[in-house]
Amino acid sequence: MLTTVSILAFLVASIAWIVGDALIVGFHRPDKTEHARFIALAGSDNGAFYTRINNRRLAAGALIGQYTAPLFLAGLWAHWVILRDAAHPEVGLTGLALLAIGIIYSPLAHAGFYPLALASARLQEALDRSGTAEWEPDAGDPAAHSPEVTACAPHVRRAERFLALAWVPSIGAICLGWLIICVPLAAGWTALPRWAVLFTPLVQMLPWSLLPRLPYPGKPLLNGALFNIVNLVWAIALLCLAPGLHE
Repeated sequence: MLTTVSILAFLVASIAWIVGDALIVGFHRPDKTEHARFIALAGSDNGAFYTRINNRRLAAGALIGQYTAPLFLAGLWAHWVILRDAAHPEVGLTGLALLAIGIIYSPLAHAGFYPLALASARLQEALDRSGTAEWEPDAGDPAAHSPEVTACAPHVRRAERFLALAWVPSIGAICLGWLIICVPLAAGWTALPRWAVLFTPLVQMLPWSLLPRLPYPGKPLLNGALFNIVNLVWAIALLCLAPGLHE
């Protein structure tokens, strides 16, 4: 019973984070030509998603991760049940510990898009007020003749660096954890069939990584939700296998 509840918690958290990712990304992919000056100032096109923000939508998307991360942690109980009884349990449990660390880091990485969005919106407003919206890459300094733009641009770059510092350790720990967990699954050391490894998030990332390149309704809503889509696939697979698990 507890194993099933744990898997359901993991599933609900995955759905919540997919919704959060969709709310953060929004409905419009920025045009790199239209935002050329912004991208030149910011150093990447990440902030260009947030030049025109809906603050309530963005805040809701950022905060969903904060309040549903405990469900991901609860979902690790089912994984512990699977891995504790495996041959060489120390292997799988090491991966599970790394997975827990990555999940603990995740809310900050998820919410880190909010300050980036605020800084990006402020920079875009400064660009609009500067009266030089059109800019070509060979036109020289994109911040020239606008002290306000010069003052706002560093905030976007700092927010980008903060996001990277929060995001990379979280995703790194999660990916390494799943890589290690795949070893006992693929080796047949657990009560799950060996083919269950095909539904693990790390393996599922390969086909799902094509999603941003494919047409789908509402694109680009799900372009930033790949990690949580594969979590959902894994949770559904585990739920189907749950009757065969023993606590």
